[in-house]
This record gives sequence, C-alpha cells and structure tokens, in this order.
Amino acid sequence: RGIGSFPAASRSGAPELEDFAPHGDVFRRFKVQQALYREVGKDAPFLAAYERLVRDVILPHLRSRLEGAEEEGEPEFHYQFPPTLRVQPGPSHEHGPLHADKDYGHQAGEVNFWLPLTSLERTRTTLHVETSPGRGDFHPLLLDYGDAAAFHGCLCRHHAPANPTPFTRVSIDFRVGVSP
Repeated sequence: RGIGSFPAASRSGAPELEDFAPHGDVFRRFKVQQALYREVGKDAPFLAAYERLVRDVILPHLRSRLEGAEEEGEPEFHYQFPPTLRVQPGPSHEHGPLHADKDYGHQAGEVNFWLPLTSLERTRTTLHVETSPGRGDFHPLLLDYGDAAAFHGCLCRHHAPANPTPFTRVSIDFRVGVSP
C-alpha cells in the first residue's frame, strides 16, 4: 500500500509531486513519519543526489561563509543523513507546531537547510521562521522548487501553517554541524 499514490492522470499527463495523495496522516503521526524516514534511507538514487547537493553546494557555501574566521585549521562538517522528507497534504487545518530544534535535542552549532520540492504557487504553504531567537517576527520562506534556505533552526523558532490547497506540499530539511 505504501504511503500514498498519484492520481491516474495529472493536468500535464505526467504525475506531479503536488498531486501526490498520501494515505493516512503522514504530516502529524510520528509512526508514519518514522516509516517515511526509513523509506528515504533505502532510496539509493535519492540519497546519492542528496550527497551531491551537500558536497557540491551546501558545504562550499558554508566554507565561503566561514572564510576569514579566526578559527585555526579547516572546519569539519557533520550533516544529517538521510535528510527528513516532509509531506503536508491539503486541504487541511493541520499545521506544524511552533518550535525551535533545541526543543528536540539539537545542538546550537547546527545550521538548518530547507528545500521545497513542490511549487509554492500551487501549495501556497511554506515554512515560517523568525529572524533571531525569541524575536517573534515570523516571515514565510518564499522559495520554490530548486531554491534552498539556511537558518539557525536550533534557536530560531519556526513552523508550517496549515495547507489550504488541494495540493500536497513536499520538502526536505536537514542540519549541518560545524566544528573547528
């Protein structure tokens, strides 16, 4: 049965990720999210693409941001593997809870990366993040497929509002830790 299916035909004739229809509550139920995490961990082509993204895009970006820092030696990076795949079906009143990742045991030295895999225009649902810890000035990450955002999710609170559309929002997120 899996976690969901695509309708017989999409508007373009080919399946589109926004049209994916999840079975059950993949957005809120921990057991279902864990099963999805395990399935992502078995998908070798997806994981190879993820490794290339981290190696060829994310880590060079972080290195460039650290240039000129007073630290001795080359920084060492540790990244989440596999990434977390988030599936938020709509229409729904369900939302992601407001939280900072420290609430779940994450370390202050981590940087969060969030990448939508679906169209913002179609799902009209995105992650909302505050600009600095405790500020409460939440702003939507107006990103589309192919874009990525980095933020300090360990300390800055963030949440996903309800998805009001008939489309499914899908994204990946992961954390990268930096040590000297």
